[in-house]
Amino acid sequence: MSRTSIGAVTALLLASSGALAAPAAAAEPSADLRLFYDQQPTWAPCDFDATVDCASISAPLDYTRPEDRRITIAISRQRASDPVHRRGVLLSNPGGPGGSGLMDTDAAGKVLSWPKQRFASTPLSKYYDLIGFDPRGVGRSTQLSCEQPSISRPIVSRPTAADFDADVAWAKAAEEGCQRASGEVRPSINTRNTARDMDLIRGALGERTINYVGYSYGTYLGAVYGSMFANHLDRSVLDSSLPPDPNWRQVGMASALANQQNVESWAEWVGERNSRYGLGRTKADVLATVETTSTRLPSTPESNGFGQQTLFDQTMGFQSTLRSDWPGLAELVRKTRDTGVFTPPAPPTGSAPGTSTVFGYIPVNQTIQCETDWPSDLDVYRRDTALFSQRYPYGWGATTAMPAPCTFRSFALPEKATHIERTNYPVGVVVQAQADVQTPYAGGAAMAERLGDRLITVADDGNHGQYARRGNPCVDNAVSSYLIDGVLPAPGLTCAGQPRPDLPPDSSAGNGK
Repeated sequence: MSRTSIGAVTALLLASSGALAAPAAAAEPSADLRLFYDQQPTWAPCDFDATVDCASISAPLDYTRPEDRRITIAISRQRASDPVHRRGVLLSNPGGPGGSGLMDTDAAGKVLSWPKQRFASTPLSKYYDLIGFDPRGVGRSTQLSCEQPSISRPIVSRPTAADFDADVAWAKAAEEGCQRASGEVRPSINTRNTARDMDLIRGALGERTINYVGYSYGTYLGAVYGSMFANHLDRSVLDSSLPPDPNWRQVGMASALANQQNVESWAEWVGERNSRYGLGRTKADVLATVETTSTRLPSTPESNGFGQQTLFDQTMGFQSTLRSDWPGLAELVRKTRDTGVFTPPAPPTGSAPGTSTVFGYIPVNQTIQCETDWPSDLDVYRRDTALFSQRYPYGWGATTAMPAPCTFRSFALPEKATHIERTNYPVGVVVQAQADVQTPYAGGAAMAERLGDRLITVADDGNHGQYARRGNPCVDNAVSSYLIDGVLPAPGLTCAGQPRPDLPPDSSAGNGK
């Protein structure tokens, strides 16, 4: 992959997404909002976990017209186990956008408390009331609904002109269906209003400040909250961060480049072990083997809706992200090359954390991604799709360059995006893995620089979401020490990621070129 291509898309990723609203220091609530801040939640044991309490509060649908329609925000609370040393409340968000911060599901599909299970391996529950909440539009908060199109989106790694046209038809139908179902509500489902809801939660809890841990999209939400309500944010951790001015299409396209980089890292490692895998002695040789293998597979969708070539390309991108999967991926490529048939590995059981459709993930995800402007010229998408099909087909690959519902956004944005900056709240922590494909490293580094936060780099690691997720003591100890004791990690702290497989290279390994 050319450095010019990486640099060009990275520059787009980090560029401002449009006009920005300057942050203002948090002021006392206006009189028409005071009744929302003065709410007294009625707590009761949650039906999914009796050790955690649940409640709900009211919020204006439109904060410029608080006297009009109200919506419900569902919240939960796990009280600090050591009241003597309690240091406040900690809100958290799992990402998405559209992820439930109230509930999660385990591998068996059992519903759990999201904050409780996420931070169970940490000492946070001793010192903080762990506060969960479903963002507006999600789960047990007032849900946003969308009519799903009757046609399916073509998921192909190397789309043809016909695939592109089918994608355009799907994207138009998806946007039209969402607008029919929730057109009056969608303009109010956005990050700035979710941040305002967070401040209502703070007020309803009777707290002067909140502490915060956000993952993925939750990092941007936390940064927006800090920019809008600086006087009310104490300690903050942004894990696997978006850039400070995210453009959703550019974030997706950058992920395709990150997938390619992971495939290339895997190919170099495999080339150094050619006697074991027989896929080529150098990175270039291995990549050529992968490409030849892919192009020989049928692209016609089968009963599962995917062609073998697409499944192969997706598997290359996804499995190369995790270093522990590298040997298995090499064996899979060799088997596919030798047989001409691709049999994908078994998918994980259960739902993806925080993204189950029962939580209303898709409508909110689809709507919030429209917060930034997408190109309206379909020729832009055609050119990008053709380029990505050739250069970056792995993982989600060319799909990230194709039109999406927001290409045809049918509602006006009610206000400008937030200009992200840190003014009156303490220095926080950003955690970023070098090989993360969902939120590539450059975006997290830019967020840390913009905020003046301490950046923890997780070296040679592709995992998305680090703190309290990967059993990495370097990350977990540094973040917990900050959240509990206020000790910032050392500047430039780098933690080793999950190790590469302990398989010795050939004595005469290639040079990796």
